[in-house]
Formats: sequence, C-alpha cells, structure tokens
Amino acid sequence: MMIFKSLIESLAKSVIHISSEETNSTAVERFRIGELKIDQESLTRSLSCIRDRDSFSVSFEYADSDQADSLSRRDSSSVSSFCDRLRLQLQEDPDVKGVITVKVTKGFSGRACSIYSLSLIEQYWRAGGIASAATKLWALAEKAFIIESPEIQGAYNTGLFVIRSSAQENTIATNPETTNKDKLLSARNKGCLFYENKNYPFIPQDFNVSPAFEHAGIADLFNTLKLAFSIIFLADITSLDDKALTATIKGYRHVTGTIQLDGSRDTEIAAAYYEIYQWAYSDGSITDKLGIARNLLSIHINGNAFRNLQDGSMPAIISNYSIYLKDSVKQYIEIKNKLSDQIQKQSEKASEMVKSIGSYLRASIFSVYSFVITTFIIRSMSKASADGLFSDGVYLIFIMFIFLSVGTLLYAYKEAEAELRRFESIYDAFKSRFDDLLSKSDRERILQNDKEYKRDVEYVKESRKRAVYLWLSCLLVVFIFVTIIKLTQTELVPPAL
Repeated sequence: MMIFKSLIESLAKSVIHISSEETNSTAVERFRIGELKIDQESLTRSLSCIRDRDSFSVSFEYADSDQADSLSRRDSSSVSSFCDRLRLQLQEDPDVKGVITVKVTKGFSGRACSIYSLSLIEQYWRAGGIASAATKLWALAEKAFIIESPEIQGAYNTGLFVIRSSAQENTIATNPETTNKDKLLSARNKGCLFYENKNYPFIPQDFNVSPAFEHAGIADLFNTLKLAFSIIFLADITSLDDKALTATIKGYRHVTGTIQLDGSRDTEIAAAYYEIYQWAYSDGSITDKLGIARNLLSIHINGNAFRNLQDGSMPAIISNYSIYLKDSVKQYIEIKNKLSDQIQKQSEKASEMVKSIGSYLRASIFSVYSFVITTFIIRSMSKASADGLFSDGVYLIFIMFIFLSVGTLLYAYKEAEAELRRFESIYDAFKSRFDDLLSKSDRERILQNDKEYKRDVEYVKESRKRAVYLWLSCLLVVFIFVTIIKLTQTELVPPAL
C-alpha cells in the first residue's frame, strides 16, 4: 500500500512503487520515477498530510548520478526552491529519471504519535511473533498513549492506547491504563509461574480493544495477544520466546500447548479466555478460583490445542465454583455467624457509648441539684439569716459547680467523639478480616450493606446530641432559677441597722 501517493503524484507522471515500510518511529516509501511532472501547489497540499509533530525528508536521487535534491521543510520558500531545482534538471534532461524516497520521522509531543498505514504497522508489529509484538507495543506505549491515523473513522480504547482518527487530534484524551494493573500483576505472580514476567508487564486489558476495531488485521493481532496474556494469567506455567507462547495447565489432566502469532482470527476464543480471566481475578479467593478454572479448562480443551476450547466452559466453571462453595458451607456458616455476632456486639457497644454519656449527664446534673437542694434544706432548718437563702459565698460556690458541670460536659463530648472514631475503625478492620474467604458481594449481603452499622452510628450521634441539649438546658434552668432567687432576696432583705 502506498502511503504518500498524492505527494509522489505531484512530482511525477510515471512512477513504479519500490517499497513501503512503517515502524513505531519512521515511515519510509520509495518510488522509481519514469517522467517528472512538478505541481508545486499539489506538493504543498500533500505535505500538509504529514503531522506537524513529525519531521520529513523528500529526496530525489538521479539515475546514473550521485547527485540528489531533497526537501525537509514545508514552508513555501523551501518547497519553491526544491521545485525550481527539479525543473532545472528537467530542462537540462527531459528524460530525467531517478528514485524518490519519502521518509517521515515521527515525533511524540503530547504523548501522541502518528500511524500513516495501518496495514504496514500491523506487518511491523507482527514480524517476530508474540514476544516481539509485545515488545514493540511496549516500546511505543512508553512514548505515547494516543495513536492517530487518517485511516481510522472512530475512537477506540485499550489498556495501553487511545486509537483515533487524525481529525480528532485536538480532542483531549486521558491515559487509559487500568488503575489496578499492579495489583493484577502481583496476583498473577502469586498464582502463576510466568518465566518472563519482568520483561512483559502486560495484563489482558492492555489488548482488549473497545469497541471492535475497524481494521481487521490489527483487530486480529490484538485479539491473539489478548488470548495469549489471558492464558498467561490462567495457566500454571508459561514461557514466551521468539517463536511462541508455551503454557501448561495442571488440572484434572495436564495440558501443554502453544499459541503463535499466525494470523488466526481469535475474536471468539480470546473473548472466552478473557471472560474466565476476569472472573478468576475478581472478588473472592483468586487461588481457589484459579484451581477451579484450571480443572475445568483441562477437560474442556481438546487435546493440547488452547484454541480448541469447547463451548460452555464459563458456565461449567461457575457451576463448579458454586459446588465448591457448598462443600465449604460449614466454614461459610461459621464465618457468617461470626459476622452476625460482631454486628450484635457493635450494637451493644453503641448502646454502652450512649449509656456512658447518660451517666456523665446524670452525675453532673445531680451534683448541681444536690448542692442547690442541700443549701435550701440547711438554710431552711437554720435560724433566719440576714443574707437570705443564697449568700454571696454560696452563690459563688454554685457558679463553680456550674462551670465544673460544663467542663464535665466538654470532657464527656470529647470522649464520646474518640469512642465513636474507635468504633468506626474497629468496624472497618473487622470488615476486611474475611476478604480472602468471602466475596465482596457476599460480605455486603451478610452485613446488609452496613445498614446496622450506619444505624448504630446515627443512633450514637443523635443520642449524644440530645444529651448535650438536655444537659445545657438543665444547667441553664438551674442557673436562671438560683440567680432569680439570689436577685430577689437581695431586693427583699432590708439593710442592716
């Protein structure tokens, strides 16, 4: 496929295509020229198809001569000078012949790069097999995550790239890397032996193109890579060399097979393994799920051909996992009972917190009431005093009791706050204790989506609020009552003679 057809046609009437090549960093095309025809305006338009971030050179090597003319800038004066030199050669020799080489060196500004021919870049990525393709894609992903091509109409995402039309170059795109990629790689390294794991830090999502890619060749390439890395995440032992991926699954029987980058259309089979991979690395014990998946895959793979997987593998795996859970029902019930007991203990703890606040309230209010009542009784039983029921000294002591009660209120409130935070942290730690035994959905169902916990927290907060309001109200009422008596008796008691 010719990449720069319009550019060549602006320089020659008769051309023979020699070669085309595109890599991650360059695109090169060579033509043999039979008859020059120079159209400067058309050449300028053709050069505009080369992205601004990329540099280029157009070189014309004359036949039977070491002489060459070249163009590496797109401004009008450079284009005009290049065309003038070609016209001069054409005047001297109307039958001038030669080879034109167009080379584009790609730039990566804004973490974006250009693909001029999807078919040529596919050939480059495929050359060398699965290991080579993965290495080339990783090298590109380190420089750019946005791939733009004039041959694409829509926009597509993988875990490595945003692939879109060149017309969308001004559209903002975010890095599509999977957020929990490191966690998935760590889980794979614990459950699977992949000899080259450090050299190929990929997860199957990196090659899952969404929606389905419009270029069939690249779609097949990515599907084969998705298939290969899904198997890596499921098999017991995997190795990857220049020729193929070799994997061994140790289930009910041992299966050792290979996957090669041979042009197979792996859309359906890649989707089947990818679905199993996603199930295995989701909620629950990954180790247990991998064991079940391997057992079922070993009897659903025909012979040693990984691509020959019987239909219904995923439903069989899920059914087997359900049976496994039922076989472990005793442990499940024990865990469920522990969770239920903990919910009850949490509710009791919340009740104790509320009772503690109430105890502080009763003790504090009682101390103030006791002082007032005791003062009243003592004054009533003693001989009449010229100072009235509450003397200045007694009133000051009463004020001191009020301040002590307010101080107790502040202390009780702070202690309740600390207890509530401790209550919440204990609950969070308790929730994560059974992550390796229960799936997230199962745990949430048993805990009723924290319904009881949230109700307990709300109960503590509301009870604390009511206690504070009652405490302050009682103190205010007593203070106003005693103060009124104090002021009244001051007015009624006559001055001493």
